[in-house]
Amino acid sequence: MFRYGKKFMGDINTMKITVNGKEVELQNSKTVSDFVLERKVTGRMFVIEKNLKIIPKEDYDKEEIKEGDVIELVGFVGGG
Repeated sequence: MFRYGKKFMGDINTMKITVNGKEVELQNSKTVSDFVLERKVTGRMFVIEKNLKIIPKEDYDKEEIKEGDVIELVGFVGGG
């Protein structure tokens, strides 16, 4: 690989989004499902909100992430 400016040419597929209030750069995420894998999200008790809309788990493979999207990853904890 070679550098062009501050980026490696291999990093062409990166994009900036906001996750839980922090700007992050994603490498290869194209869908919410890719995002979950790339961020190593585990467990079953979480929801993902994209641009103020909760994404159903069955739509993770279809829901695309684009430059500038705002993602909130919310986990649930049981207790009493």
